[in-house]
Formats: sequence, structure tokens, C-alpha cells
Amino acid sequence: SSKWEACCDRCACTKSIPPQCHCADIRLNSCHSACESCACTHSIPAQCRCFDITDFCYKPCSG
Repeated sequence: SSKWEACCDRCACTKSIPPQCHCADIRLNSCHSACESCACTHSIPAQCRCFDITDFCYKPCSG
């Protein structure tokens, strides 16, 4: 899979309808390509996390 494709290994959703899902993955230097609200630490390399709330989970990155 291309590295620009959005994916998530650790996704958690609420049991509400529609569900509220978020990705807990920590990525180096950037968030996945579909992320709108990305927050990164000021370390080198930066550790970034996406804070978007979606109603689905992206497919897993590994495998």
C-alpha cells in the first residue's frame, strides 16, 4: 500500500449511532494523508497524532 493512503492500526469507536471513532496511532513527522487535525510534538523525530473524529475506522496499516 502507498504511504499516502490513510490507515490506522489502533482505532477505537464509541457504541453510539453513528459511532465516533478516532485513531490512536502515533506516527513520526506527520499524520496520515486524510487527517485534518494533526498534532505533533516538538521532538526529533516529531511524534504526531490525528485528533479527527470519524464514523468509521481506516483499514489497518500493518498487513
